[in-house]
Amino acid sequence: MEATMDMAMQLSRTAKGQDEIFNHGHTLRPKQRQIMFAIGNGISLGELRSKLPSCVELETMVNDLLQSGFIETLHNPAAAQAAAAPSLPTVPEVAAHAAAAPPQPADRLEAGRSYVLEFMATLVGTKSPADRQMSEVKDLASFNTVLPMCRRVIAAVASPHQAAEMEAGAAKRMTA
Repeated sequence: MEATMDMAMQLSRTAKGQDEIFNHGHTLRPKQRQIMFAIGNGISLGELRSKLPSCVELETMVNDLLQSGFIETLHNPAAAQAAAAPSLPTVPEVAAHAAAAPPQPADRLEAGRSYVLEFMATLVGTKSPADRQMSEVKDLASFNTVLPMCRRVIAAVASPHQAAEMEAGAAKRMTA
């Protein structure tokens, strides 16, 4: 093992890591789960260090997570972004349908709503009031009312960056 790890190294959760977080696995210690949440869909080791400045064993724990297959390294930031998208549990049927025919407004709303629900389920589970309210959304006005609450929940539990990513992903699906 190297004495110090490269702070520019890009980290991303693997399918095993997503499963640990998404299905509420309990094989990791709380500090390791915190690191997994902080890694989210991709982050450099330097950014992770900034997010968790009091974690003195960060490099050791990152190495353990790498060795056990919960996270992986990506060699360039563009690859990190490209690899992060498929690791999120998206709704492939919605994407396939959107590519096959021009989406109608109701399809766009459902695509945005489904994306937000899946994104939230991955990071915070399905028991939050924001998740329940987003599940009940039937129109654009209620979607626009509930989305900021979902953003606040993601920002509090994961990171403001992931909250912005969720909001941007929803907007992209709503306008596609």
